[in-house]
Amino acid sequence: MAAAAPDDTLLGLLRRVYDSGNSYFDADGNHCHRIPDTFSEAERQALADAGLEPNRFVAIPHDEAVNRLRQAAAGVDLRRAADAFVASMTSSDLAWLTVLPATALGLAMPAHPMGAMGGGSCRVCFHREERADPTLRAYFRHLQGAGWGTGGPIEGLLALEAAGSAEGWPQPTPRDIWVFHRLLDLLRALPADTRYGKARTALKNAKLLRVNNPYRCETVLEALATLGVMQTPEHPGLFTRWTTAVERDQRPSTKVEAPAPLGWWRAADGLDEQLVARLFGHLKRPRQEPPAEAAEPVRRKPAAGARAKSIPGPPAAGDVHAVRLREDLWTAAYCHEVKADHRGIVRGRVEYLDLLSPTPPTAGQIAGIGFRDRRNGERWQSWVAGLGKTTGVTRIAVGVPAPSHAQPLPERIPGGQASDLKHLAGWHFPATP
Repeated sequence: MAAAAPDDTLLGLLRRVYDSGNSYFDADGNHCHRIPDTFSEAERQALADAGLEPNRFVAIPHDEAVNRLRQAAAGVDLRRAADAFVASMTSSDLAWLTVLPATALGLAMPAHPMGAMGGGSCRVCFHREERADPTLRAYFRHLQGAGWGTGGPIEGLLALEAAGSAEGWPQPTPRDIWVFHRLLDLLRALPADTRYGKARTALKNAKLLRVNNPYRCETVLEALATLGVMQTPEHPGLFTRWTTAVERDQRPSTKVEAPAPLGWWRAADGLDEQLVARLFGHLKRPRQEPPAEAAEPVRRKPAAGARAKSIPGPPAAGDVHAVRLREDLWTAAYCHEVKADHRGIVRGRVEYLDLLSPTPPTAGQIAGIGFRDRRNGERWQSWVAGLGKTTGVTRIAVGVPAPSHAQPLPERIPGGQASDLKHLAGWHFPATP
């Protein structure tokens, strides 16, 4: 069973695994992620010991997922779940936000047969008959506090199963409780015509949450709406009544991304104060603002593995840049010429070299290597901006004569960014899961 809140060391390992460069689909259609070859046996074992092995997929049929979620939710102490919800504001892992909405989903969801709607999801509960990676779900719960049922009952079930016994759930600190009451006050004081987008901005600007980015702020609002704290008469939350997937998937317009109830809520609808009292009434607001705990800066550790040594200076014709495709795979791109476009942006005309390497390529390694065409045999080049300023694209050689090529220059040379070189390489090199 995946841990509810992985520690920083485990999260660093998961961040390396779930880097987009490691993503691929296997022969059965499972969305997999490579464990980089640079992982040590100790690192692999650490994930296994924590129940966080990637690509250990589970397939839970519709009726089983619904029944297991309903049973898990029935055994939850709502007060303990509300405590964990509030603890996620500042003192505890974001994943603890998920327990209360997942419980609300399971308590409200009726037993029902699978009824498909567009995309193959159940029109009642969003369930899809596909295999899920519990470790990936645990990682997303940590990043944003997301994952309680928008993907179906399996999301809520995995959240509750990962949470384990309530004895291990966090208790909110006085600071958590104060922040939660301040959050509710902020929502109560918004102008009547305020919708979720501006509410999210107001919450971010208030700087109340420990992790304070737009995605995190929206997840908190979506959780409150799912519960029914932020709801409308036509689009209630789950503690008010059960709403089907079809109902929750409705939006006021195609420009609205948030599902119901949040997508329909306006500040004029207010908060369901009775529900606030029911769920959180035992958490009394401190008389004075508790001091904020000294917050450790959130540092995104760079992926492990060797780095290419950069040659300083402005980009120039004859440069060769190492391009990091993932932690354990590199290629290289040759720069034919450099010029400023009509807006003054400096771009280099680049082309891949015929090279794949598990370590950063060196100047000596590229000697005598030709160009790599697309897999359909067409020659390709691009004008890219950001050479010398893009993470993962590093100049390793200068003044290199251009290799010969049997084909003329491409008739059309698109423009882009140096960061695109990581993803565009898939058109040139075979997939290497």
